[in-house]
Amino acid sequence: MPALKFKADDYVKLMSPTGTFRFGYVSKVTEGGWHIEVCMHDEGESKMGYDAAQGESPLALTCDLSPCEKKVIPLLATNCNTGQIASALSISPVTVRAHIRTLCLKLHLQNRQQLAVYCQGLDKVLHEEGIPV
Repeated sequence: MPALKFKADDYVKLMSPTGTFRFGYVSKVTEGGWHIEVCMHDEGESKMGYDAAQGESPLALTCDLSPCEKKVIPLLATNCNTGQIASALSISPVTVRAHIRTLCLKLHLQNRQQLAVYCQGLDKVLHEEGIPV
């Protein structure tokens, strides 16, 4: 079996056999990727919390997002489905799904559920900071 491709500063999710999980950053990779050292902190409940505790600005979380992708965030935060988002933004459901895929890629998330939770936190942080989305 080939080694997994981890590199320093990758953000990883560590699962326990009971289904609980925590997040952390890979701080060291050795033995061709067979050994990794993950840095864990109390603020590692989510990538956003971890980054915020490290001094990351909410603006840094959104700088790579297009204006259209930013419009999807508050709708995902309120758990709107694809049809509702398409209707609210006057775009096709196919375009909504494309934005969701792109957001997952840009934010390093695995699925829509993770994206919805991330958007809830991001929407809250941006509103607290007075940053329009």
